[in-house]
This record gives sequence, C-alpha cells and structure tokens, in this order.
Amino acid sequence: MKTRKAFILSMLAGLFLIGCLGVTGSEMVNDIITLLKAQVGEQVIKEHIVQKGYSFDLTTDDIVKLKKAGASDDLLTFMLQGASGDFPFELEEGLVVEQPIIYRHLALYPVVRTTSVDVGDYITLDMAQTNKTVLIKEKPDASVPTVLIKNTGKRPIYIMAGEIIIGGKQDRMVSFDIIIPAGKEIEVEVRCVEHGRWHGASVQFSPGGAVGSKKVRTALQFETQHDVWDEVEKMCEEHDITSSSGTYGALLSSDEVDKKSKPFLDAMNRGLQNENMVGLIMALNGEIVCVDIFMNPEYFAQVKEKLLKAYVLDAISTAEIHAGAADKQKIISFFNELNRAQRAELKEYRENSNYELESDRIIGNESRDSDGRLQHLNLYMK
Repeated sequence: MKTRKAFILSMLAGLFLIGCLGVTGSEMVNDIITLLKAQVGEQVIKEHIVQKGYSFDLTTDDIVKLKKAGASDDLLTFMLQGASGDFPFELEEGLVVEQPIIYRHLALYPVVRTTSVDVGDYITLDMAQTNKTVLIKEKPDASVPTVLIKNTGKRPIYIMAGEIIIGGKQDRMVSFDIIIPAGKEIEVEVRCVEHGRWHGASVQFSPGGAVGSKKVRTALQFETQHDVWDEVEKMCEEHDITSSSGTYGALLSSDEVDKKSKPFLDAMNRGLQNENMVGLIMALNGEIVCVDIFMNPEYFAQVKEKLLKAYVLDAISTAEIHAGAADKQKIISFFNELNRAQRAELKEYRENSNYELESDRIIGNESRDSDGRLQHLNLYMK
C-alpha cells in the first residue's frame, strides 16, 4: 500500500502531463479540486501551482466549486494573485500595495505608508461630533448648495468629499474635501441627497457617519446637482428602496442593504488591520474602479469603516461577472494615468485646495493644504 507521501507524489507526477500539454482555465481548476479532495494540504497545492506556472482567471462558478471542495480564502487569494508573488509591491516611494482581500467580485488592496511624513494634526467630522466641537447649520437664507460649519475645538477638522450630513431642510453631502481650522466657521459647498424635502423644524445638521458610493461621489464632485439626484434614485431603485423624500439616507438605514453587505464587510474587515494603512484600492470584477489614499494613517484609521461600507455598497449594486482580483500590472497601469491627466483647480478654500485630475480613463480629486502638502488622492475609473 502506498504511503501518503508516495500517493501525493504519484498524483502530482500524473498531473505533470497536463501542465506540459497546456491547460485551459477549467482544467486548472479541476486539477486543484482533485488535490483538495485528496487532502494533500494547501501548502503542497501552492507549490504545485508555482511549479506549473498556473495563472487563474477565476469565475464566480469556479470559486463556488473550489469552496465546496474545501479551498480556504487564503488559497483562493493565492490563486487569484497568481504564482508570480506580485504582492506586496512599492507603488511609489513610501507607499506599498499589499495583497488583496477578496470576496466574490470585490477586491480591496490595502495601501500602507512605510515612511513618515508631516501632514498636520486633523480630526474627523465624526470625532468632532463626539467631542461636541462642530456645529453644522443652514445659512440664514437657507441655500441648497451651501451650509455653515463651525469648528469650536482646538484641532482642525478634515472633511472628505462625500461625507453625508443629516437634518436641516434636506440631507446634504459635502462636495469637496475641506479643512475647518480651529475656532473658525466656513461656508461649505454641498449637494442635496434628499430630493423631495425642503422643510424641517431645525436648521441644524449632524454627521451621517457615512460617505457616498463611487457613482454618487463622482457626480458630487464633477457633475451637476441633477446628476447627484439621478445617482441616488438609481441606487434606491437597484435595492427596491422607496422613501417619501428620495433620500440617500434610506439606503444607509435599509435592513436589506445591511443583509447584503454583511458577508462582504465580514470578509474585508478580517484583512484590514495594518495600523500603517493610509488607503484602499478597489477592484470590481477584476477592474480597478476607485482609489482613496490619505497621507495620515491615524486619520485613515478613523474613516476606514465608512469608506469600506461605501465600497461594499458599490459591490452589491454591481452585477457579479467574475472574481474581483486585479493584478499588479493593472494597478500600475491605473496609476500611470496620473502622468497623462490634465490638472485644473476644482474648489479652493482658505486652508486647502482641490484639484481635478482627468485623463481618458480616470477622473479624480487631489486635495492639498495651504502649504501645498498632499492630503487626499481620490481617483475613479471612468
């Protein structure tokens, strides 16, 4: 009777002919399933993948078959990355892209800062609300595109584009990144995300603890108010959500959206623990679609959860075609578009300026403080 080791070696030898003759994607998947059923161990399977030079483009059906055969998330990630060991890699000096966390057609790539930079000492809008050091209210003449935000604390507040504020005469989203200095009140540009209401007992707002999804944020920064309303309406229709005022907040409070989001959030949160993380790259169905990179890891740690929820909302609103991984070359190609992008001033505030970046493939916003230091790079695939 063959020993276990002899059995494994004979099986791998028997499969060698497949590799020599050239295999289809389906045959490679079946090869791995055979090894999983033989319980040879995932380390042996990984070595086999490297030896054969397999490169997988897994479909959703492939992933389901592999999971049923006993494949772990770690093995699936290894297969989706390929045997080349592309990750981690340095995107530019001081910024490293780590291995993706993958669930179905969504992949998130943590971006980690390996060098320290002086970027200022800011707090988030949510932290300011917790500290009771921010006041958000309608202007005396109550104008749709602007609200007043006052920082009563001792540290600047950094608010990123897409932050939702709830209340007033209608819910709004902050249109562009802005720094509110300590002790100052600033008139802030916003867009409405509640089409059917213009009334309310209070002129005060509170932070909504959320940011807009990719399409809403894109419309918010680069298109018109009507485009924002259209995107909110489309997302509500996608999830069969109705509300009397057509508010984006209905998505955030939907039990059905929470139910769809939970498995994605659970899978992603397990891999997003690096304390030096400053951003995320999102891929859907194998294509890079969105990037958020901040300079300050402490700030990013505070906004990571709301960005993650926005990415997951994009995922559950996008038809699933195949697994969400994109390789190193796709990420580099996406970022190389910055070299071709036209740069134009988008919105200037006292303490920071926003610049539009646009090429044939991407559009984005670069926020810099009054000293010219980059604070937030936000890019979208067109």
